[in-house]
Amino acid sequence: MKLLHTADWHLGKRLYGVDRRDEAVAALAELAALAADERVDAVLMAGDLLDRRVMDAEPLGDTLRALEALADTAPVLVVVGNHDDPGLWTALAPYLERRRIHVAGRARPPAEAVRTVETASGPLHAALLPWPDPGRFVADLGEAVAETKRSYADQVARVLALYAEEVTRRQAAEGGAGVLVAHLMVDGAVGGGGERELTMGITYAVSPHAVPTGLDYVALGHVHKPQAVPGVAVPARYSGSPMAIDFSEDNHGKTACLVHIERARTTVREVALEASRPLVRLRGPLDALPGLAAEHPDAWFLCEVLLDEPVLDLSRQVRDRVPGVLRVEPVHAGVEAGSAAPTAAPGDAPAVSVAEQYADWYAVRGRPLGDALRRALAEAMAAAAGSDTA
Repeated sequence: MKLLHTADWHLGKRLYGVDRRDEAVAALAELAALAADERVDAVLMAGDLLDRRVMDAEPLGDTLRALEALADTAPVLVVVGNHDDPGLWTALAPYLERRRIHVAGRARPPAEAVRTVETASGPLHAALLPWPDPGRFVADLGEAVAETKRSYADQVARVLALYAEEVTRRQAAEGGAGVLVAHLMVDGAVGGGGERELTMGITYAVSPHAVPTGLDYVALGHVHKPQAVPGVAVPARYSGSPMAIDFSEDNHGKTACLVHIERARTTVREVALEASRPLVRLRGPLDALPGLAAEHPDAWFLCEVLLDEPVLDLSRQVRDRVPGVLRVEPVHAGVEAGSAAPTAAPGDAPAVSVAEQYADWYAVRGRPLGDALRRALAEAMAAAAGSDTA
């Protein structure tokens, strides 16, 4: 059985105000062509179809058309992610199922969460786990309030085990392949950078040991960097996003996973996706930027400009030199981006006053501190000093 694994489409995402809809549509068309060319038996979509829960009609329409294009080749099994509206997709699910698109909008008890679909290579039993929202997870499963006393990781691990038992039971009765499709943070995975930071921490992570054994494949979404999940006893991967979401994802390629299951042996091949424009970070003096940009045709750029002194109208000058630049960040000599200011030793008097430091900061940014701002700062500092002595 051959499967296509994808995730984290994030349709509707704008980058510094630029609408990349054409790129997103092209990336999903590339996925549909891959599914057709490889004659896959099913498609696994592991969440974050859209970038926001409240979404315009156009990205939603593009998403539905992309799902239908994939379903022209094979059944599509979808879980929603933390960016998606579970209520919307739960409402759409009955209509999409008629088109061979099976969507899980909320976590469900095992008998409902495991979907069995017939494929050209036999039955596929897929346990579908949408993003386990801590505020709703137990209620969605229809379980007792007492279960909320378990930790988040323990709750998710227990449900994964129950889902795997249901998959194994169906495989024993009907044969076929068994997989898990989940939008989930597994501890040890390396973020791509564009994920929502709040949901990447240890609070939302589950142990690799919680991922059940006995399955043929685990298709994960949520992490945008393609990778195998370390410490998991079964073949488990994050497919990554099909296009770079922001410039923090300029350090890895974009892929989909082709999964081949044969006689209880699973092999995975990453396929590079190239339909969208790459995101590239350039760093150098102003006059060197055009040459650096020429090495990356058809890319979007973030330009870090090395400066010896402030340059007025820097953004315009960079945009005149580099087509496709989306963001300009000045980096001044001796002031590296993100570097921390030196800390005075205890008891030392500051070398300059706060007001002078504030004025210097404005000067470095190429904007002199005006009289109105200077007066407002002085008033705020005086008020703060008064409150400290009250």
